[in-house]
Amino acid sequence: MDSRLDSIKKIHLIGIGGVGMTGLAFLLRDKGFIVSGSDIKEGYNTRLLKENSFEVSIGHRENNISGADLVCYSSAIKSDNIELRKAKADNVKILKRAELLALLSEGARNIVVSGSHGKTTTSALAAFVLTELNYNPNVFIGALALNFDKYSWPGKDLFVFEADESDGSFLYYKPWIVIITNIDREHLDFYGDFNNLCSSFRSLADKASSVTLGCGDDRSIKDILKGKNSISYGLNESNYIKAHNLRFYDEYTVFDLFIGNEKFQDVKISLLGAHNVLNALAVVSLCVYLKEKPDKFLPLLCKFKGTRRRFQRKGKINGITFVDDYAHHPREIAATLNAAGQLSFRRMVVVFQPHRYSRVKLLYKEFARCFNQCNSLVVTDIYPAGEVPIEGIDGNFVYREIRNNFTGDIKYVPKERLIYDVPDLLREGDLVMGLGAGDINVIMQNIMANIKHREDIKV
Repeated sequence: MDSRLDSIKKIHLIGIGGVGMTGLAFLLRDKGFIVSGSDIKEGYNTRLLKENSFEVSIGHRENNISGADLVCYSSAIKSDNIELRKAKADNVKILKRAELLALLSEGARNIVVSGSHGKTTTSALAAFVLTELNYNPNVFIGALALNFDKYSWPGKDLFVFEADESDGSFLYYKPWIVIITNIDREHLDFYGDFNNLCSSFRSLADKASSVTLGCGDDRSIKDILKGKNSISYGLNESNYIKAHNLRFYDEYTVFDLFIGNEKFQDVKISLLGAHNVLNALAVVSLCVYLKEKPDKFLPLLCKFKGTRRRFQRKGKINGITFVDDYAHHPREIAATLNAAGQLSFRRMVVVFQPHRYSRVKLLYKEFARCFNQCNSLVVTDIYPAGEVPIEGIDGNFVYREIRNNFTGDIKYVPKERLIYDVPDLLREGDLVMGLGAGDINVIMQNIMANIKHREDIKV
């Protein structure tokens, strides 16, 4: 840990309820700091923090930062935030989340997991496998790792963490190993264009002191890997580590693995879909670089339980199966629906909460084409994530764009009506998925509670 933190005793986190900040709160306390925080509203993570005796304030106020030696803020916090302004006025040290994480990881062998999609699952799987192999790594994940029931925890010299590319702050890190899962048209409101986004990932790879591991199926990553000490993985024949003959079952996926010319048949992972095979290959690549034997690490892949809000089964009520998933980008949605399509259900019903006005404005054409694998779709209002509304961009706009391409049943339902209207649409044998990065998971829990008290479900 960086010596610049030696004089710091109390750290205040603005936006503590965000998934990344919640994990940081636990890690900081495990490292010996006193931690307080604030968020604009109550949620799953703020309740979890309070249950674990963290000092959490709902609402932003100047006195929330009282006694703090350092104030840290997430990328969702605006520059005019009252607590941030107060910290500046009082000359309290201020850091972005990535800057603080970089200081915490100073001196460790950092395994930085990056990419537009899949980094949470990949970093959680890497943390699980390395822990089972007795590496005892420090870990920081952007979701609850179900094998550990934690977001983060301290360890020895290895530090596994996922790196958020949204504002370029992942370049604060000093990686030993960089993993790049994929690069997609995300966060172009910050980067301006796709080339700038790719350049940022290239700069991260350039900082790796040992090796870069990347999905060679992605053309942009393939270009980044050229001329570097690297290992490519993927489904294509040109990769050093690859998977063929993928087979999908209700609760797991099986494939044949090739490490160079060596073949390992019927490798099993407890995750669904081709996208999760790629996440598993990233961790296989990591183990190969660490010179671990396949007979030790391959059996561990099927023992991984996943992370919260990544195709997380929430229960079955009146013959209806409910799944919660964080997918909020068209590519993630298509991958999730493709995985769900391998399962044996009467219908696939999706309740979709778009996330951020800026993302919808940039990608509305892609959103219009990514839902075709489901039978029935409910679109609700956009979750703003702190953004100011954009004129003409709302849930109805998303609904109209998708409707022009969608062949199944589709409805727009305002957020406040979901718990009343959605149960009428469901039937025994349905798979129902709540998709989005906002509070759709909470809404779906309320829908499930409502269904428990109703007897008029159509069969």
